[in-house]
Amino acid sequence: MKVGLISDIHGNSPAFQVVLAALRDRVDSILFMGDLVGYYAFVNECAENWDANQIIGILGNHDQTLIDCLAQGKEPNESYRARYGSALTRCMRILSPQARELLASWPQHRSLTLDGVSVAMYHGAPWMPLQGRVYPDFAEWERFQACPEEVILLGHTHYPMVKECGGKVIINPGSVGQPRSRSGAAEYAILDVPKRSVQFERAPYDASRVIQDSRHHDPQMNYLVEVLTR
Repeated sequence: MKVGLISDIHGNSPAFQVVLAALRDRVDSILFMGDLVGYYAFVNECAENWDANQIIGILGNHDQTLIDCLAQGKEPNESYRARYGSALTRCMRILSPQARELLASWPQHRSLTLDGVSVAMYHGAPWMPLQGRVYPDFAEWERFQACPEEVILLGHTHYPMVKECGGKVIINPGSVGQPRSRSGAAEYAILDVPKRSVQFERAPYDASRVIQDSRHHDPQMNYLVEVLTR
């Protein structure tokens, strides 16, 4: 059994579409480690391409922020907009029923069994599901021994990573929509479940639409463009 691993789409629909195409007919299902929204605004388009029968998802911290804003009837505060741009505010105003329903269907973490292998899904870390950060140079790998699962999947950092520790395999596929280790291509991975081995891949795509949107709506935030073009 092979499973696609994706995370941190962040409203970048062109990147998401090219990753779906790259995984088509190669995997039995896809696991998504959160953050459909934030940074870029094409969330409705992402939802339109979402196959809930194939993709199993969890919430990321930006997803939870959007859900909380919708529940409170308030747009993201100024500190959020100053740090991440206007995309979440714009998404909140035009969020489609399909996208809203999709976000509402995700828990903050999941534990499942695939082909006899126990798998945990977290956006951040087991001890902090939404906000924990486990970078490749993480120094406290022993903390994962508290998890009963054999394979632990993470997102949030936008850096691809695999670490074998104490009989467990810890994997981050990197970011579909805003990779930070390198730019110019969407990041994802394929997990061979019985072998507990992972293959990291990158898919080039045309980011011009996302870049133009960011320049128009958030001209003061050069980072939104630079991270896709550097």
